[in-house]
Amino acid sequence: MREIIHFFIIVFALLITGCATTTISKYQAVGKNTICNGSNLGNIVVLPETAWRSDQKEPEKRSMMALEEITKSFQKISCSNNSNSGEIKAFSKWSSRPESELLTRFSAEGIDTLIFIRIEELTPRLNFTFSLPFLWAGSNEADFRVRVISVATGEILNDMRVKQVTGGAFNVRPAEWSRAELSSALDKVINGSD
Repeated sequence: MREIIHFFIIVFALLITGCATTTISKYQAVGKNTICNGSNLGNIVVLPETAWRSDQKEPEKRSMMALEEITKSFQKISCSNNSNSGEIKAFSKWSSRPESELLTRFSAEGIDTLIFIRIEELTPRLNFTFSLPFLWAGSNEADFRVRVISVATGEILNDMRVKQVTGGAFNVRPAEWSRAELSSALDKVINGSD
């Protein structure tokens, strides 16, 4: 009897830690697959904002996680002249301001390129099916939009929406793991690294 109980514990543990896969989707409006795409963006400034759902849980915690990952990712950018790889501003409603106002402001500060990042999702998900057999699937998701604009010309150099999801059947994934999804997706979008 004891061996049967151990067997079921092992099987249950394997089910809980089921295989996870990662998928990334990019919806490209303008530009190439990466922000750096072989060009030098000069002095950059990163303007992050959020567009959370009205029922978003712990938006402050998610905003903090997002800002930390944005900062880490842009410290590794390879196509900037900035000694500290660009200035990352605090979260604000940047898209609500007239673009011409932002271009004038940052032109006066010696900025060559604006990079807008709007975080829309940074969350775990858990789905259940109540059929036979009973199944569940868990995943972590990072969903964001990136716009890169030349300050000198106002030209949109890149505009893409990115969604990265890691998970699968029988996964249980904590909210903190969504941080890794955002970091990985940003690295792929900035420099093309995997």
